[in-house]
Amino acid sequence: MPPCRPAAVLAAEWAEYGGKGGLALKKWVVSLLCFAILVSLAPVPVSAASAADRDVSYEQTLAQDLKNLGLFRGVSDTDFDLDRAPSRAEALVMLIRMLGLEDDAMSGAWAHPFTDVDAWADRYVGYAYNRGLTNGVSGTSFGTGSASAAMYLTFVLRALGYSDVNGEDFTWDNPYGFAQVAGILPDRVDLGEFWRADVVLISYAALSAKLKNSDVTLGEKLIAAGSFTQVEFEAYYDPDALTARDVSGKDVLSSKEIYAMCSPAVFCIETFDVNGNPYGQGSGFFIDPSGVAVTNYHVVDNIISAYITLDDGSVYNVTGVILFDEEIDFAVIQVYGSGFDTLKVGNSALIEGGETVYAIGNPEGLTNTISQGLVSNPKREDFDGMMQISAPISPGSSGGALINEYGEVIGITTSGYYTGQNLNFAVPINDVISDKQYFSYADRYGVFSLPEFAAYRTYLDAMALPGFLDSNVEEAEYNDSQVYADNLENGDSAWGVIDGDDMDVFRVYCNMEGTIDIALLSPYSSNAYVEDLILLVAPEEASDDSDYIFAEYVETSGGRGVQELTYEIPRPGVYYIYVLSSEYYKYVDLHTDYVFYYTFTPVERIFVKQ
Repeated sequence: MPPCRPAAVLAAEWAEYGGKGGLALKKWVVSLLCFAILVSLAPVPVSAASAADRDVSYEQTLAQDLKNLGLFRGVSDTDFDLDRAPSRAEALVMLIRMLGLEDDAMSGAWAHPFTDVDAWADRYVGYAYNRGLTNGVSGTSFGTGSASAAMYLTFVLRALGYSDVNGEDFTWDNPYGFAQVAGILPDRVDLGEFWRADVVLISYAALSAKLKNSDVTLGEKLIAAGSFTQVEFEAYYDPDALTARDVSGKDVLSSKEIYAMCSPAVFCIETFDVNGNPYGQGSGFFIDPSGVAVTNYHVVDNIISAYITLDDGSVYNVTGVILFDEEIDFAVIQVYGSGFDTLKVGNSALIEGGETVYAIGNPEGLTNTISQGLVSNPKREDFDGMMQISAPISPGSSGGALINEYGEVIGITTSGYYTGQNLNFAVPINDVISDKQYFSYADRYGVFSLPEFAAYRTYLDAMALPGFLDSNVEEAEYNDSQVYADNLENGDSAWGVIDGDDMDVFRVYCNMEGTIDIALLSPYSSNAYVEDLILLVAPEEASDDSDYIFAEYVETSGGRGVQELTYEIPRPGVYYIYVLSSEYYKYVDLHTDYVFYYTFTPVERIFVKQ
């Protein structure tokens, strides 16, 4: 655990830094275009297609083309049985065909240990088993269940030469993001209810995909292998078939339809800190009926408890955090309950500038608010790849859903500029969700309870502690009470000025047991009245003098004056750092600039997800 730097070290670091700065160094660069983190949501619920309403007529056309190329077969020449899940054996046969190895597979009798393989698939399974292309679900069973989207995408990626061994190129249980990059996962594919129609879409797209480290496509490889001829390929394959927008199979929805469809999956989230005080308000949306939901990371940072409220007024507790990324600013959370309305997740990689989008969330606490705008820029590299939008959002919108005109969530509304007009930003949904099997999130990754998540984040912050002057925060006047206190994070260097009877107050969240260390000094070469300042720390609920811990004034061997304070907190909680003038300031006109370095060292703990 990184210890607090002693006064002598801080003084030496300051001398090496050159004594630069005054109040010019800040954690955030404050300008007329101040980038603001917003706390709110905007969701988009759409249920997955069912056998009763999914139109597979377009896939029927593609299946006929694949049949003409010898890559796909149905129950008859015209019936391809597209409206059901593919079996494991059917997925394996497609892999062998995509590898151009069907003639090899059918040329011999191949032994295998499986007792549950149908006669029509026996040679395929035996061939694949002997070639190391597949294993069974056990020593004697190949498996008669359905093939998942992950399984088939893995097969096709292997046919392109990519490897999932030790995660070399992708992982077999989460190939989705890599499959999109490789060009084999059309937006029309339904990963939740995976059918033979989706096998057709992926297989068709794969023929235009390039082999690993090559400019040769899979289609060209199969032509070279003699699976079909160039003439046949040109006759039966249209490389633009899956990119045309008019075959997306989606209906453009009106703003009324989107609001009616999406609002039930949107919620307002109220959060509370370690002392049980209200901490903030934001937004979130469900992506799975089991309570798996998405919001911004900053909405759940530093909180100990939270509840969500749906548009019908029903309230549910947030039980924990499954996944998170502070830099991207997202969190996948678990809400207690089931049967929630959900949003259909779209593909943000397909979004283009100028498209119509909608934001639904809780700006300024106004629940279930919808706004409309455009994609101003689909990917701003100067803003960490975020999507710039003109749809109005405000504080309270953080964690909300950004929805396209098909009713799919394609981003998380996150932030914007205080100045300017509708210069807002959203995290692209592809940066957040690559694995569409949401129901298994909690089982696969585990869940941190909110108190344990807060403690874990405290520990991670301490392990990556910024050095003195690496993270600078300027006091925001008038921070003269707990109500108006400035928030500090672990490792912040806080800059301020004391005049007359001034008092500056800073708030810190200590979400687990540990020790506070503070060293305060002058930013200038002289001691500049540091000795005449008072530095102290107290818990939020301090009631008598014994609750206040005062710093001691020391001088280093180099003559620098430093106020030093070490405080082993009695319990996790909210604590306040006070910098104030002494009695001397009442009689002498003093002006004192200061900077102090705050660190919190938590106790060692083993963190285990539920």
